[in-house]
Amino acid sequence: MSTPLNNQASVKYLYNNNNSSGSANSNTVTTHLLDQYTLSASKSALSPTFRPGENISYVVRVVNNGSGDLYTVTVSDDLGGGGASAPLVYQTGSLRVFVDGAPVTVTPDSQPGALTVVLPAPLPAGSSAILVYTSQVRSDIPFSLQSITNTAQVNARGGSASGTVLSVTPSPSATITREAYAELCIHKEADKQTIMPGDTLTYTFVLTNQGNEDAQSVTLTDTLPTGFHVTRVTVNTDGVTTVLDPSQFTVDSNNTITIPNSSGPSIRVPAATSTAPGVTTVTIAGTVSSS
Repeated sequence: MSTPLNNQASVKYLYNNNNSSGSANSNTVTTHLLDQYTLSASKSALSPTFRPGENISYVVRVVNNGSGDLYTVTVSDDLGGGGASAPLVYQTGSLRVFVDGAPVTVTPDSQPGALTVVLPAPLPAGSSAILVYTSQVRSDIPFSLQSITNTAQVNARGGSASGTVLSVTPSPSATITREAYAELCIHKEADKQTIMPGDTLTYTFVLTNQGNEDAQSVTLTDTLPTGFHVTRVTVNTDGVTTVLDPSQFTVDSNNTITIPNSSGPSIRVPAATSTAPGVTTVTIAGTVSSS
């Protein structure tokens, strides 16, 4: 920090044969007196949102605003808080440190729920250090966790390794929020392993949504085996089964089916809940000829 030194002058005078007087004030001149030892820091995330399992990069900037060198400059990141159950996990080897733009080699101390970085040399007066590192959002974080606030404790010692401890207050932090998204997976099964010509065969497609938003306007395509003739298509969502009319899906010359076509009803896969993913099932039934 610095202390402002404000200074203003004034003049007084007489005129009109000393029968009248006047005065004037000068502009104010400000000079900043630097404290001998002072420290500031800021923290930011390079992405405002997160998904479980995603990597998030953070930047911490530490500045020596004083007139003396700072020793054992230390940044301790809580990785979102909660100790060993912290929602973030430091990605080993991702740390990069720069002092006044020059790279510096630092080996951090990484523990569950804690990342500690100590600069290997004093931070000179007027200098800044930038730390860039990546943490992964745990894939098993609670569904109810809608934001992650990541806080860094930043401190140093003034003048020597045993000097007065300086701490940045409040501790710099960065908050990211859970992204609103849909994320689908598809699994396909056949109801029979072997068939004879003329037999019926049903394919079931299970669409699961791991995201927290419904998947809307879903389109399913599948190139069916040669000789497979579609007889029935159904869609089940939230326990409601819809049987599609043949005019609501398309089978082209390559026997590729598109469900639905532009005339068909929109398919939706519900958002996941705290207990299970959202699920929609699509079935394609048909008969198989000998060719």
